[in-house]
Amino acid sequence: MKKKGFTLLEAVLYLAIAGMVIYFISGFAFNAIWGKSKIESIQGVSQEMQSVVDDISGTISDAIEVNGVN
Repeated sequence: MKKKGFTLLEAVLYLAIAGMVIYFISGFAFNAIWGKSKIESIQGVSQEMQSVVDDISGTISDAIEVNGVN
């Protein structure tokens, strides 16, 4: 008679391997999701900074005098 099923050792090894695979996949997914948000935030801040620099540059270029000196 042939026995079917897993031994305790096989079950423990299967669970350990499956757990590690799930751990790494979930870590990768988590980093991908949060990494995208971080990149979008950095891009937004960079665009705002560029806008401020452009406004300041325009104001300085249009200035007629600085501290009362022509």
